[in-house]
Amino acid sequence: MGEPSKIIHFGSLPRDPDRDALLVEMRDPVRSLDELVFTPAIRGSLRRIEQEFRGRDAIAGLGLHPRSRLIFVGPPGCGKTVCAEALAGSLGMKLLYARFDGIVSSYLGETATNLRRVFTFAAQQNAILFFDEFDALGKRRDDPHEVGELKRVISSFLQILDAHPRDKFVVAASNHQGMLDEALWRRFDDVLEFPMAKAADLTALLQLRLRPVSTSGLDLRKAAAKMRGFSFADAERVCHEAMKALAMRGSRELAETDLALEIEQQAARLKIVTKTQRAE
Repeated sequence: MGEPSKIIHFGSLPRDPDRDALLVEMRDPVRSLDELVFTPAIRGSLRRIEQEFRGRDAIAGLGLHPRSRLIFVGPPGCGKTVCAEALAGSLGMKLLYARFDGIVSSYLGETATNLRRVFTFAAQQNAILFFDEFDALGKRRDDPHEVGELKRVISSFLQILDAHPRDKFVVAASNHQGMLDEALWRRFDDVLEFPMAKAADLTALLQLRLRPVSTSGLDLRKAAAKMRGFSFADAERVCHEAMKALAMRGSRELAETDLALEIEQQAARLKIVTKTQRAE
């Protein structure tokens, strides 16, 4: 759902000392929340989070803290990651993207140690610490298929999160919220559920993303109706591919056939992906 944020280097990023693997990436957001399409419920929750952050001194005067622990849940491509990036941008922060390929170690106890390194670094930054695909780390401890080491990691994560400064944002995103350990939910202030896009949402997205070109001869609502089952990410890909095709032929006028072709190609791509997933 949008162009990726820019990956930047911000001082000395923490690493796994044995493998010299980066534990995080520092990203510079390229969008604000105003540039994204959300349901009214999500928009309202994000507005309140922003308001509480800006009024944090008044809230602290009552011995309370603003919402700074968030879980984003919903199917792939519905905007969880780009929302975390945009929230960071709207609050004047960077996005500190946790890298599970670096954090998770085969050495006993090293995964928990890497998590401490990540949180220690995050506590010193003006950034949102973001854990994408959080179910890879936070699976239920009563899952009989999980080994003892992962259960210890979850316990360590809970302890580290509890000790993390309350004025620092931590956001986790999951496509499989049913797999998350129950204790994790109690540690977070708010849960935002990102549903699949509806026709009206896709129409709004098309209007936003196709602004660089002329769409005066198009019925975008009709185009959105043909995108049943598309995620926001799918719709964005349609827009980007259509505009690239225009640019290559030196045109700025988007025709109905241009958009229809990209919708058809994206639909075919989704069928292939779905077929592959079912085969697995």
